[in-house]
Amino acid sequence: MKIFFVSFLWLIVLASPGSTRDFQVEFVEENYRETQAEFSYQPLIYHSFQVNSNVGTKLIILTGEDYNYRKWLRHYISQNKKLILKISDDRMDEFISAKAYEIDIKEIHPFNGDKWMDEDIRSSVGMEGDNHIMVVDPDEKRVRLVQSVIERMSYRAAVFNNTPAALEVFKSQPEKFKMVIIHFNAAGMPLEQFVEQIVKFNQSVPVLLDTGYNNESESGSINKKFSGYGSIHIKSVILRDLQKTIESVMKKNV
Repeated sequence: MKIFFVSFLWLIVLASPGSTRDFQVEFVEENYRETQAEFSYQPLIYHSFQVNSNVGTKLIILTGEDYNYRKWLRHYISQNKKLILKISDDRMDEFISAKAYEIDIKEIHPFNGDKWMDEDIRSSVGMEGDNHIMVVDPDEKRVRLVQSVIERMSYRAAVFNNTPAALEVFKSQPEKFKMVIIHFNAAGMPLEQFVEQIVKFNQSVPVLLDTGYNNESESGSINKKFSGYGSIHIKSVILRDLQKTIESVMKKNV
């Protein structure tokens, strides 16, 4: 009776809703497109992997809002081709039979056990060369839009959601950055302290302080704090004007 009862419980665990099965796949090809919708500032992303698996060749269509995880995973597949897909039990039949399968980006994992770490992607991935613009902003959607403008200008965006992590990277390689864009609401150390440290390590780098949209009180306060800094530019970042703003700020600091 005890043996039967234990076996019965084990079957319940295996069949419990929400459980997943790992599928090992081998990456073959990536298709990544990012466009700007005319009616919205939200970027449209189409991202897919073609993979080989023990249940055939699949087109894996990646969904989900985690832009930084997506970026890190793209870097991973440039060097490693084996991945793990976590497929829930209730979608198992769909995955096995389908030629194209939609899956959230966070359900794809490196085969070698590497894990995405917030600071690692920002401090080590894609930091070759000296053509970077640092973006410090806690709002993920706003960051994606700013990043899309920067990359259309042929720069590379180094994205951070807090000032301590951004400063740590800047201190180690200040020569890599053409410009720093920081939102006034960035988390971490006080804004004034962060800017002072940036200027300390690279006096010539232009810093654009985003005061936020239609935020006159904050703009006035920030202007008072940084009135003596020649390389500090204070204004509200409007996405449709951002390219012109970046070009103008850089010309002033040449």
